[in-house]
Order: sequence, then structure tokens, then C-alpha cells
Amino acid sequence: MEKAEPPAKATGAVDLMEALRASVEKAKSSKASGEKAAAPGVKQAKKAAPAKKRTHAEPKKTELEGLSEAELYEKATEVGIPGRSTMTRDELQQALTRSKARQKA
Repeated sequence: MEKAEPPAKATGAVDLMEALRASVEKAKSSKASGEKAAAPGVKQAKKAAPAKKRTHAEPKKTELEGLSEAELYEKATEVGIPGRSTMTRDELQQALTRSKARQKA
């Protein structure tokens, strides 16, 4: 029976292959979860919420925009808009808007 070699003394050196394997595994698991991999021993900071994009202010919706064609027709009847029976929903809405503008003026 031969004598086995004595175990190697710890030198404090890092096993580069093991470090590489661990790094690759960490990168693979991060891609699956959508995160970026951090260097070993570095804590990842939490992501801040993305800044809101500035958009042009949307015009305020009038009370007429939420009404159905039948409801707009009923209001047009109350106001006495001529030709309302042949108007589309959009045309009824425009006619009612013009009618309100005339009343204010």
C-alpha cells in the first residue's frame, strides 16, 4: 500500500476556476430573474423607481364625452338642435358644445 500525499497547505490563494463557476452561475440566475449580476462580495443597491416621463397635459374631458349617442340625442332634443336625428354621436357632441358656448356668450 502506497502512502497518500499529504493534503496541500492552505496558501490563502483563491481557486480561480471555482470563482469563475460561481460567477457564471450567479449571472445565469440573475438573468432569469431580470436582475443584473453584481461582482462577488458587492451588495447590489435597490433600484429606484424610474422617473415619470413628462407628457403633454391631456385636454380635460367634457361631461358630454362620457355620454352615449342616445343620451346626447336626448340632450340635443331638450336644447332644440335642428337636424339631430341624422347626426352621428360626434356631431351631436359638437352641436351640444357649440350650443353651450352660445349660451355662455
